[in-house]
Amino acid sequence: MRRTVFVLLAACGTASLESCANAKTDLAPDATVTVSSAASDASDDANAASPLKGVDKGNQSKLAATNFQVSVVDLPSWPETGAGARRLGYLRAGAMVMAYDRPVPNDDCREGWIELAEGGYVCAKAITFDLKDARVRLAPKQPDREAGMPYRYGVNISDGTPLYRRVLAAEDRKKYEHHVAGAASSSSATTKPQAHAENEGASAAESADKASEEAAPPEEEQPTPSPRARKHEGRAADAGTDVGKPKLRDYRGRGVLVRKMGRGFYVALDREFKAAGAKWWRTTFGFAAPHDKILVQSGVTKHAGTWFGKEPFWMPDADGGAITDAGESTNMAGVVGFITNEGAHELTLSEDGTKMGRGTKELPRRSAVMLTGKEIVIGGVRYHQSANGFWIQLSQLKLAKPAPPSDLAHNEKWIDVDLTRQTLVAFEGTRPVFGTLVSSGRRNLQDKEKDFPTPTGTFHVKEKHVTTTMDGDVAADGPYSIEDVPWVMYFQGSYALHGAFWHDQFGNLRSHGCVNLAPEDARTVFAWSEPQLPLNWHGVFAADDKPGTRIVIHEDQPAKRR
Repeated sequence: MRRTVFVLLAACGTASLESCANAKTDLAPDATVTVSSAASDASDDANAASPLKGVDKGNQSKLAATNFQVSVVDLPSWPETGAGARRLGYLRAGAMVMAYDRPVPNDDCREGWIELAEGGYVCAKAITFDLKDARVRLAPKQPDREAGMPYRYGVNISDGTPLYRRVLAAEDRKKYEHHVAGAASSSSATTKPQAHAENEGASAAESADKASEEAAPPEEEQPTPSPRARKHEGRAADAGTDVGKPKLRDYRGRGVLVRKMGRGFYVALDREFKAAGAKWWRTTFGFAAPHDKILVQSGVTKHAGTWFGKEPFWMPDADGGAITDAGESTNMAGVVGFITNEGAHELTLSEDGTKMGRGTKELPRRSAVMLTGKEIVIGGVRYHQSANGFWIQLSQLKLAKPAPPSDLAHNEKWIDVDLTRQTLVAFEGTRPVFGTLVSSGRRNLQDKEKDFPTPTGTFHVKEKHVTTTMDGDVAADGPYSIEDVPWVMYFQGSYALHGAFWHDQFGNLRSHGCVNLAPEDARTVFAWSEPQLPLNWHGVFAADDKPGTRIVIHEDQPAKRR
């Protein structure tokens, strides 16, 4: 895990893109986002002591972020100066928000601090009110906050593919791409390339250098490996693996070459364009990649979890009830189950309660249902009623077994992750509101280098990023890099809940320690959980006095040997 600029960079990805080890935050969404009070609450708390109290802040107008990442702080000073300020979150280049247009300078930001309408401050050096500014026009497009995959993604198909700060002519490319001869190939790895005008996007790629640093103290600009990152890298180096296996550092570039990419590295794509006689991809970082080396990756899963009704529909029996042919209420009320096999259908109970008929609607494998507590046995087969009114065989369900906290507050939001059953259920108090299957860390008790346990315990969401880059060196699998992993919610160090678009194994162990969700599910949980993301921000951080949503991660204890 790394910290870059001023955010915790954690890594969850995959060495075949499935891991959780190091992360690089490019400073980070919301999904069906509700405009939150994360910024305004902090601003209200600080208003009395704010140096800007009583100062004319000007009129409200729309500003745009011009640097790749722009910190939002709760006081007009940098946290590193010791004045008590903290970071609330950040914007990405091109993001637009409402703010007061009169800057108030001080020693921390000589260009002046701008107060956002929702609360918080940004340094004027990193923004503009001129929405026609080239840095705004040429900024990568904003993420799609209504989609599980906020960007298009591409996988690098050739080891050593370069990422350039600007487009190079064919002759200059030979230094980095020995296969290039004459005019570079314009063939595409995609099946439906779009037509673009010559040189479109070239200047945009070149503009990345001009907007890559934020007005921040020098210590923010120097990425420092965290203790976890150093430990992880050390473990890989001491593992007795092939010393010839490349490391991430071996891919670093200099000058016009940002870096080279290993086969299987992922980039987030902004647009495609033609320049210097060749076709290119511009990444969301503003860099240029040879078009024929990037294969566009669509989401590989259609899996999505289930929202349950908002209103309570059962009155749980204090004694748990009894299972009878009459269908009495039992302590199964509110239990969430997941369809385990193909071909399951909704069932209907006859009026006399003696027969069960097959309905026309099929229940997709892995879909979630919530039970009402009504249960009946017919012909020796046990059936349960769902909250939607249909019936289903108990044998077709994998039942979630949550572990609610003992100090749970009324209607408190919390997330239960069951590693044994690979389930995630979101609750408001004792009421389930959402259920889905996940993929947590794969295990290998015989080989520590291949054992990636997901931590168990009680945590809170510490920070949320619409997207953030994750990369690392894994002894067993080698280096990996995934730009702009979607809907990331860190809860401990480099461990997070996040979207995974590169596999469809939800319900099975898969990751290097993070909790993988289908992209749409990650977006759902992201939008529902706290802290809420203010409109058009890219990342938000929880406060110590207002922790994010509680996450309980647990697993069954192994049976004791006799």
